Amino acid sequence: MEYFILRAVLTAIGISIIAGSLGCFVIWKRMSYFSESISHSALLGVSLGLASGLGIHFGLVIVGVMFTVLIVILQRRKFLSNDAILGIFSHIALSLGIVVLSFISGANTDYFSLLFGDILSITNADIIWVYITLMVLGSLLIIFWQRLLLLTLSEELAVAQGLNRDFYQLLFMLMIALAVSVSVQIVGVLLITSLLIIPPAIARVFANTPSGMVFQSVIVSMIAVSIGLSASMAYDLATGPAIVIALGGLFVLSQLVYKRSA
Repeated sequence: MEYFILRAVLTAIGISIIAGSLGCFVIWKRMSYFSESISHSALLGVSLGLASGLGIHFGLVIVGVMFTVLIVILQRRKFLSNDAILGIFSHIALSLGIVVLSFISGANTDYFSLLFGDILSITNADIIWVYITLMVLGSLLIIFWQRLLLLTLSEELAVAQGLNRDFYQLLFMLMIALAVSVSVQIVGVLLITSLLIIPPAIARVFANTPSGMVFQSVIVSMIAVSIGLSASMAYDLATGPAIVIALGGLFVLSQLVYKRSA
């Protein structure tokens, strides 16, 4: 029992750091709908990973990369608005995922855990995957922090200084796809976006600098995930909804504190 709890906590800490830091850029870039679309495509990644025998994580990464590249190509053509493109492909991917799962699944397939998360499914391999992803994404954020931040704050100035806007846009989208790939089992396909946008939305109330907002977002994410995990284990609740409810409570509390201080 203690080992099971340790695995859940270690996974939660890694995912909190990933989601809390990347989520700030999602808020700054106003890409919440893109992260929602990527999370919907995650079900297709899960189903293809199971069908091919490669495993859930590899299926998630492959589908995430394909989805991201396709979105970038279609956005450059500009024959449809971004939200229309994202809406079309996210729902197609979600529907395909459900259909593929219906063909390959057996009586023991737990759809509920795929949609809303399940701490019981966390293995040692999942923990390794989470921390490998954390190291990769953390390194990319440290290396490209100034450039990503400049593109976020002033895209025109960044382009004028010679930064390749399309390259960094694609890089960031791929980072979001990686973040989604490690979050499915603890938060679920349908609730991943909440872990990306609610912690930075709370941190934005109190932070004075971009780096401060990232740090506070990570702390908020850790607190909410800890509360959600504790409630999930204590009351036998789905992990994802428990975490989101905790985030919702912290968000309401932050708004009340902000109004009083104002």
